[in-house]
Amino acid sequence: MMRCLTPLLLMLPAIGLSQPGDSLMVMEPSEPMELRVLQHGMPFGGEHLTYNVRYGFISAGEAELKVTEGPEYQGRPTWRVVGSGRSTGAFDWVFKVRDHYETHLDIAGLFPHRFIRSVREGGYRLEREIEFDPTDRTASVHQDDRTKEHKLPAYCQDLVSSFYYARSLPIDRMSEGDLIEIPTLVDGKVHPIRARLMGRETVDVPSGTYDCWRFSPVVQEGRIWKSDDDLTVFVSADARRIPVLVKSDLVVGSVRLELIRDDSAPPVEGTAAYPP
Repeated sequence: MMRCLTPLLLMLPAIGLSQPGDSLMVMEPSEPMELRVLQHGMPFGGEHLTYNVRYGFISAGEAELKVTEGPEYQGRPTWRVVGSGRSTGAFDWVFKVRDHYETHLDIAGLFPHRFIRSVREGGYRLEREIEFDPTDRTASVHQDDRTKEHKLPAYCQDLVSSFYYARSLPIDRMSEGDLIEIPTLVDGKVHPIRARLMGRETVDVPSGTYDCWRFSPVVQEGRIWKSDDDLTVFVSADARRIPVLVKSDLVVGSVRLELIRDDSAPPVEGTAAYPP
């Protein structure tokens, strides 16, 4: 059960993967690509969100999302986005979780340059680093002293950057039932990550009351979920579009992840503009 909590600890709707085997075919790139500059960016810098994870009525863990200034890649500045998750209380004695997910997100184009995943879950350990070359549409995956090269579709995301890119989309112009689909490199394969807009709802969490968009990511039923609609993600229906609440019915029990604290700094003027 604790292994099921780890993706939820990181508050990533990217766990809404396509069905097993539904990976994307990637064609050989014909020539280097000029990198995009989105018309409307997002002021992610200084964002610091803290969540409590509950398994049933028990507090099982805590997660954080934090955005700071990152390194430059070929003259393009980035956000350093870190998602961290840890088990707490009695769960920490039974199954210790210390997870670190990090992406270096291009500020202008909202695509990744580097992704780092460091996992500590009980006796399980994983260290993986991915170097993206968005110009050539390739990625180098480093793990266990080995490197594997991958060809990618244009602006392919990682697990963390896909969520931040999704927040920049014109959700206010979407209709109920519309589907977001983002190509994402996950465990060596390019999958379409999908989430369907289900409407608006007022949500109460420890940090306050929020008007939210409600999304239902398309999940792999039969793994940790009973059906493909057992995960619901609530995102604030304002310019910031912060994740507020995740509710999930698992094969065994249920998980609820709530925003308990928003320590975000005000956006720096001129770094990026809120979407209209």
